[in-house]
Amino acid sequence: MRRMEMISRLSETRFVNEVDYLVCIDIDMRFADHIGVEILTEQFGTLHPGFYGGKRERFTYERRNQSQAYIPSDEGDFYYAGGFFGGTVLQVSRLTKACHEAMMEDKKNGIEAVWHDESYLNKYFVYHKPTKILSPEYLWDNGMGSPPILKKKRFLAVPKNHAAIRSNDKK
Repeated sequence: MRRMEMISRLSETRFVNEVDYLVCIDIDMRFADHIGVEILTEQFGTLHPGFYGGKRERFTYERRNQSQAYIPSDEGDFYYAGGFFGGTVLQVSRLTKACHEAMMEDKKNGIEAVWHDESYLNKYFVYHKPTKILSPEYLWDNGMGSPPILKKKRFLAVPKNHAAIRSNDKK
C-alpha cells in the first residue's frame, strides 16, 4: 500500500532533480529481452496479460461504489497491470499522489480495493489516459503459456507461491 506514497514523495523531493523519466516495476520480475527508449513518453501503462483482448465485463475493476477506486461497469477501455507503468517525473508524481490519496481515503473508511494499488492505477488511467500503452510483451507471466500473438517476452514474472504470500499478508 505504501508503494504509491513512496514513489510520489521521492518524485517530488528527489527524482525531479535527478531524472526526466521514471519507470515503476514490480520487484518480482526479470528482464528477458530488450526494453529501450521506445517506452518513454509522458505517461505509459502496460496492458495486463490476463485481460489482453478481453471485454470490459471481464475486467476485475473495483466495483464497490464506496471505494475511491470504483469504476462503473460502462467505463474503462483496458485493464492495466500495476507492475509496469511510468512516464515523466511530473506525470508519475501526479499519478502516484492521486492513487495514494485515494487509498488513504479508502483506508480511513475501512475499504481495501480488490487489487490494491492496481485498482487505483486503473481508476486513474480511466480518467487520465496514458500517452502510450504497452502490450503484454512488456509484462508477461510464463505460467500463461505463449500465445501466437506474443512475439517477444521482454519482462517476465518470477514464479512464486501466491498462496503463501497472500496468507502472510493477512498476519
